[in-house]
Amino acid sequence: MKPVGKLFNKVPYLVRDIHSKYKSIHEVEEVISDFMSYYMLTIDNLIDVFSNNRDNISNFHIKVNTKMPEESVYVDFHNDELDITFEESKDNKTINKKVNSLIIIDTLKQEEEYQLIEVFDEIMGCDGKKLFISFTKEKLKLFDPKSKHYNYRKILIEKKEYLENISNQFSISCEEVYQELYPNIVKAVCKDLNITYKVLAQEIGYKADTINKAASTNKISEQIYRAIEMYLENLRLKEELKDFETMRMTLRKILV
Repeated sequence: MKPVGKLFNKVPYLVRDIHSKYKSIHEVEEVISDFMSYYMLTIDNLIDVFSNNRDNISNFHIKVNTKMPEESVYVDFHNDELDITFEESKDNKTINKKVNSLIIIDTLKQEEEYQLIEVFDEIMGCDGKKLFISFTKEKLKLFDPKSKHYNYRKILIEKKEYLENISNQFSISCEEVYQELYPNIVKAVCKDLNITYKVLAQEIGYKADTINKAASTNKISEQIYRAIEMYLENLRLKEELKDFETMRMTLRKILV
C-alpha cells in the first residue's frame, strides 16, 4: 500500500491499489469527519484509513480503537460516493470478528499472493463469518475453459491449504467455497458449456445412459470425473492454440 498523505496531520491514508486514482486528502478528511461525528468519535479514536478505489464508488476501510455497531462490518453511514467498512483494534491487536474481503486482500498483498488477489477482486466475498463466491451463479462459469472463472477455480483448489490457514487466522470458514467448487461435475459442465448429457457422453467416450445416471444420482465414478477433467483441459489447450495462432498472424501482418 502507498501512503498518500496525512489525515488531520496524524493518521495515514493508505491506498491499496496504487495505480488507481485516489481522492484528495481534503475530500477524504471531510467524509471521515462526517463519519466520526455521526458515531460520536474523536480523532483520537481513528487509527488508520485504507482505500481500494477499485470501483466507481470508492471503498474506505477505517480502523478505530473503540466499539462500533455489532450487526455488520458495514456501518450505517450513507454517502453517495463512498462505501465504508470498519475494523476495531484494541491494544494494537486487531479484533478479527468483523472481517471483510478488503482485509483478506490486504493480507494477500502483504504475502504477495497475486493470483488470489485477482480471484478475490473478481468473485470472492466475506461476510465476517465465512468466505463465499459472490459472483452470480447464473454468470459463473467455473467449468468453461474459455472463462477466466475456470482458472480461478484451479487457483482456489491449488491454494486450499493456504486459504484454510488464512481463514483460521481470522476465525472464519472457507468450507462453503470448496463445496461450490466441487458440485455435480456432469451437471455443472453441461450448464457452463451449454451442451447436453448426450454430447458430453460422446466427448468423453461413455454411453449416454451412464452419464444421465451419474447426473441424476450424483454418483460419479473417479474414471468419469477424470475423463471430464481431461476433456476440459483439452478444450483449454485448444483455446490457447487459437490465441497463439491469432497472435502469430497478427505479428505476421505487422512485419509484412
